[in-house]
Amino acid sequence: MNAPFDVLVIGAGPVGLTMACELARNGVKCRIIDKTAAPASTSRALAIFPRTLEMFQMMGMSGPVLEAGHPLDGVAIYGRSGQIGHIGFSSLPSRYRFAISLPQSETERLLMDHLAGFGIAVERERELVDLSQSATAAQAVIRNSDGLEERLESGWLIACDGAHSSVRHLLNLPFEGAAYPETFLLADVKIEGHLDHIHIHLFLTGEGVVGIFPFRGDRCRIIVNTQTEAEDQPLGELRLDEIQAVVKSRTNSEMRLVDPVWLSRFRISHRKISDFRVGRVFLAGDAAHIHSPAGGQGMNTGIQDAVNLAWKLALVVHKKSSDSLLNSYNEEREPVAKMVLSLTDRLTRMATLQGALGQQLRNALLPLLTGIHLVEDRIAETMSEIGIHYRRSSIVSGKTGHAVQAGDRAPDCEFQLETVQEPLRLLDLLQKPAHHLLFFADADADLAARSNALRVEIGHNFPGFINAFVVIRGAHANFSSVLFDVDGAAHSLYEAEPGAIVLIRPDGYIGFRGGAKHAGALREHLERIFQGRIYTESNPG
Repeated sequence: MNAPFDVLVIGAGPVGLTMACELARNGVKCRIIDKTAAPASTSRALAIFPRTLEMFQMMGMSGPVLEAGHPLDGVAIYGRSGQIGHIGFSSLPSRYRFAISLPQSETERLLMDHLAGFGIAVERERELVDLSQSATAAQAVIRNSDGLEERLESGWLIACDGAHSSVRHLLNLPFEGAAYPETFLLADVKIEGHLDHIHIHLFLTGEGVVGIFPFRGDRCRIIVNTQTEAEDQPLGELRLDEIQAVVKSRTNSEMRLVDPVWLSRFRISHRKISDFRVGRVFLAGDAAHIHSPAGGQGMNTGIQDAVNLAWKLALVVHKKSSDSLLNSYNEEREPVAKMVLSLTDRLTRMATLQGALGQQLRNALLPLLTGIHLVEDRIAETMSEIGIHYRRSSIVSGKTGHAVQAGDRAPDCEFQLETVQEPLRLLDLLQKPAHHLLFFADADADLAARSNALRVEIGHNFPGFINAFVVIRGAHANFSSVLFDVDGAAHSLYEAEPGAIVLIRPDGYIGFRGGAKHAGALREHLERIFQGRIYTESNPG
């Protein structure tokens, strides 16, 4: 237990477990603690959206998630008169044109199994009670279930300990925002009635909203809003007949709720801290930002916080980059959290409109908006988080006029390796934790040779930092490290002109994009990211 380690992760929910998995995959020694005696048994977050599924694929654990989960094709929206809108995932630019419904307890179990593959287990009944830091380390005082305290020191500490984060409280960070006025009722039940099991169903009425979220085993989660209770009034126990009456009144249906496994009342807030880094301490997930459950964005956003931070922290821990690289975590993720906060707030307020005029306008506009394919696709890309980008980040460069730009998610595609018959997907290639550099050489032999020479040079000057490949349209080459784009689909997807250069970060976003004339700009970019790693030979070009 007391072996040297680099990072201490506080909190073993989905975000903390993802963080520990990604740190371990990147070769960082870490420990993860949680104050609970056992993992949660209730389902809490349900939806795993396509971008998170892509990240699970890069982590090497998408298979178990897909096997355990239940696929959902989109969202069906209803008013009193029937269905008034639809948001589908079938047109998403991803192999995952669906969401996965999976209880959070199952997601945590799969992540713990994955973490165990790195030889790491959650240390339970260990609570953070004090925190300090110096210029070189973070010091944490941990209390176990017997009341005994231990002082741990690590290079870095990451708070993934939820909405009531002890780290955030110990740092005295303002958690700005407010609570919503409504009280919400939740029931995990089986439904007897005619309702398909492949959509999230959202009923919008004058009395309030009913959300129905199917998951595996013929079960569904029901969420409804009710009139405001006094803020200081304790939330009483929920009875099944109470939520049954609300569902019947608002859906005009005879669906019957049976076999409940979880009934709860809860209130929700929307809050965020202003800076996700404080010295050697980082905050991620609900510790940094909490959202309305509308749209199911909270857990997905937190998991992507973890994937964004882990590779950067690994480079710093391994002394491949300056710790100034870590400032980009807040620079990239705080605006995303702000956007998600705004989105879920608008969705919540739209769904819980009380005025008759506002409800009529909403119900009239929804069929028009979701009936326009371009609008529906944009909403789906936002919900799925496929559309998130870091184009304004200080650590991406080579912005161009292409549709796929530096800072964008790298679109998944298929390649062929000469020695392997089965196609290789880009996301599977990214399972190796490194930057991946693609030189698109089209079918021009001379261009391919020049691209290969640059590939060799980059590999020589940045050994172990980058996996570099020449992408050739066709299926023949006389050198190694080639990805064959047999049908030209990858060239088309990336709008890659002959000589195009695309550098993909370990989190699956494009760090640099340029053309054949931008080799010098690529070198400058790499020297900036991998600070202190200077070329050993004179720079051609």
